[in-house]
Amino acid sequence: MILDRVRFGPAGFPIDSPKERAFEYLRKIGLSGMEYQAVRRVPTNEKELKKLGEEAKENDILLTLHAPYAINLSAETEEKIKGSINRLLSAAKAAKAMGALHVTFHPGYYLKRSRNDALRVAISALRELREIMTSEGIDVELGPETMGKPSQLGSLDDVLEMAKSVEGVSPTIDFAHLHVRDGGIIKGEDDYRSILRRIEREIGDLNGLVVHFTEVEATSSGYGERMHHELGSGYGPDFHPLAKIIAENGLKWFIVSESPILERDSVKMKEIYESFLRGS
Repeated sequence: MILDRVRFGPAGFPIDSPKERAFEYLRKIGLSGMEYQAVRRVPTNEKELKKLGEEAKENDILLTLHAPYAINLSAETEEKIKGSINRLLSAAKAAKAMGALHVTFHPGYYLKRSRNDALRVAISALRELREIMTSEGIDVELGPETMGKPSQLGSLDDVLEMAKSVEGVSPTIDFAHLHVRDGGIIKGEDDYRSILRRIEREIGDLNGLVVHFTEVEATSSGYGERMHHELGSGYGPDFHPLAKIIAENGLKWFIVSESPILERDSVKMKEIYESFLRGS
């Protein structure tokens, strides 16, 4: 996704504004993005979607969309895979109607498949979906998200392989998920740099990434996601080292706050990032 600058915004409509004034409010508090949540149901009223997109554009709010949770591109039956393709296609159509440039989705679960087999099946499903999208003129980027549980298809290697294998696919990098999936691996700047080197090595330019960020509590085992927390909770990962890297390298990302306090933490992240731009 081509971006003009770093853009910050919440995962869903803001909590401190009526929905009908959401985009104006986000602009007033200095934000410039929002991830539309279609995680339970994909809206289909094209007229309303276009109106929403126009209101966002008028306020310089760039949109992405999160597809339904009920997607498993590595399901055990062809019928379930086809259903997941159709739900993701519906999400892509809604995204196009509202002018969203990227559709984030959860790729699925390994279930009884080996990692390689699950990945092969998911990549095949993504190729089928992209062919349909191309035939229908839907030029929206698909973003398999890095997932927080070891049972889920969605390790960093998984999503990078999807992006390399299918045109029009670019990963959504959720750093909190990466952190807890592997037992709390992000402890500082070097760990962020290691992750970013892997991404750059596999898919090239780091600009244009869609990034999810919050602090996250792990399960009792220490592996896997239990609950999201606001910035400063102490659970980690810490946003400061990542903000430093973004500022120092002039990276242009779309950074989505998945904190329980949504846009409030988007503003905090923007302020942290700008403090590194100023060198303070």
